[in-house]
Amino acid sequence: MLDNLKLSFQSIFAHKMRSVLTMLGVIIGIASIIAIVAMIEGQKESLKSSLVGTGNNSIAIMFQSPEAAAMGGSDMVMMGGGEEDPPDVIPTITDEQLEEAKVPDLVKSIAVFYQNYTQAYHLNNLSDSELYAVDDKYFSIFPIKMLEGRKIAPVEHKNGSQVAMINEATRDALFPEGSAINQVIELNKVPFRVVGVYADEKSEEDNMFMMDAGMGKIYLPKSAWPHLGSFNDIPQVLVQAYHSDQLEEAGQVVADSLNSQLPATSTWQYSIPDLQQIMEDINEFNQAFTLLLGGIASISLLVGGIGVMNIMLVSVTERTREIGIKKALGAKRSVILWQFLTESAVLTSIGGIIGVLVGLGGAKAISYFAHLPFAAPVPAIIGSVVFSMAVGIIFGLIPSMKAAKMKPIDALRYE
Repeated sequence: MLDNLKLSFQSIFAHKMRSVLTMLGVIIGIASIIAIVAMIEGQKESLKSSLVGTGNNSIAIMFQSPEAAAMGGSDMVMMGGGEEDPPDVIPTITDEQLEEAKVPDLVKSIAVFYQNYTQAYHLNNLSDSELYAVDDKYFSIFPIKMLEGRKIAPVEHKNGSQVAMINEATRDALFPEGSAINQVIELNKVPFRVVGVYADEKSEEDNMFMMDAGMGKIYLPKSAWPHLGSFNDIPQVLVQAYHSDQLEEAGQVVADSLNSQLPATSTWQYSIPDLQQIMEDINEFNQAFTLLLGGIASISLLVGGIGVMNIMLVSVTERTREIGIKKALGAKRSVILWQFLTESAVLTSIGGIIGVLVGLGGAKAISYFAHLPFAAPVPAIIGSVVFSMAVGIIFGLIPSMKAAKMKPIDALRYE
């Protein structure tokens, strides 16, 4: 076997250009499959992280209609709504209600916030940003790194002060030539003073709310939300459990507690998403999508396999006298067969390895520039290399059998 591997590498490197062109179909096929699976796995992990609370053990509680709840809680009610049928009761969540819902050793923290999109202005500069009106518990669930200034102070949360924290993207858009600290920005024509700038870093918050970490984002006290004229918006609730296996239980306990505070006439209720059903739906979709795109990419492997068979037939023809000499010296059919099978398998395996590297690099580049999640699919990587080797064996079988069946006298006479 070692002699066959040595001969295989000698033959491949003796015809470098031909070998590369032969491997090209395999490389493209494997690279396509790896890139597709990597992007799908990355998206799957991102959705899993946002839904199951991976990392910070948090889950969003939704205030929604019976119809939305029956669909599994897939439609989170955002500020500003967008719902055709508004809720019959706009809930008010007090600190006392939150304390009552906070079960010891189960619920670590509860945060209430509002969310909307807005345009922030400073002089003639404009920034399209996500707007978050948060309470003082929010940053215990989603920590941030300050670059300039400070966080919103507890007294500012309590008094509804018109202060704001902005991220780097918002700062760069509104204050391209100077510091943002203590400068005034306008949100819905209402002035807010900037007290801090925080870093644009991918966080669990971005995963949960499917956001781009590089987009504009502004935080202000939840108590200042009415200053923007938003009196009837629906608050959103985040629940953080002590442990990931307590996540659904913690979310349900808090939802039940908040529901008990609603008027009996309210048809809308707080509920948590059906995480298991959502994950099953995601897995089914990803499997079907992977099979579809994998089938398309496999066409490249088929073309590559045919190319390998063609080149191996050429190689057998070129080495006819070598085969004749080996047979004249007593080499068995199996020896000749395995020599060419090994060469074919090595050729496609090298192509498979290169294809894996190209696929991972391509998927990483796409995820970086398009701000999409990426995950290295280890089973797909191993399977692709094994499959590329199998392609070499299958498509190299006919040329190898042709070489093994040659008669020594005919091979020696070949010109």
